[in-house]
Amino acid sequence: MTRPPRDKTVRQNQLIRDLEKEMENNMKSVMAALRLGMVYRNAERLEDAEIAFNYGMELDPLSFEIRLNLSTLYFQMGRLEDGIKQSEEALKIRPESTEAMANIGAALIHMQRWKEAAEYFNRALEVKPEMITALANLVTVNVELDELESAIAAGEKAISLAPKFGVAHNNLAVAYYYHGDYDLALDHLEKARKLGYKVASQFEEMVSAKVGSKREGG
Repeated sequence: MTRPPRDKTVRQNQLIRDLEKEMENNMKSVMAALRLGMVYRNAERLEDAEIAFNYGMELDPLSFEIRLNLSTLYFQMGRLEDGIKQSEEALKIRPESTEAMANIGAALIHMQRWKEAAEYFNRALEVKPEMITALANLVTVNVELDELESAIAAGEKAISLAPKFGVAHNNLAVAYYYHGDYDLALDHLEKARKLGYKVASQFEEMVSAKVGSKREGG
């Protein structure tokens, strides 16, 4: 008889108790506060995670890891402005952090602040030219800015680096659609679906209609 796997929640709760005890025994440990905050966040105890990260930040205001994790927490909580602020503070400590740049860019997409988002993704790509997520997000931003050639260039580079990245194929399909290249748009939509990306049915219908009209000479 095989032994059933131990419940994940039980293991998680035990880890939290262990880290809480570690924190009690060493109230000046930034790493203990960081680890506890991360475990709280994974357990969806977001308010407790915020308390732990803020405590760690009081201990060491120049901790990049604390700032970055706090910003990620705020994004998870939907507090985008707070997340951006902490990411910017993290960048002051580590100016070449592409993760912090990309996180800010992603938040700005949600806020539909397209030009600012493009600036952060481009900054990240200056440091790390092959950053796939930044390239894929830049496609979306450039489409919104009506910079379609740049959007297509970013998308093509993304899929050349990561051919199985469904998000990049989907975003590139959008760029090709608005550029008027409907066959290419449909091709990348189909690739995105085959790779497991959930394609928007309404958009797929729009693309298919354009392709059908084109083939009928319309």
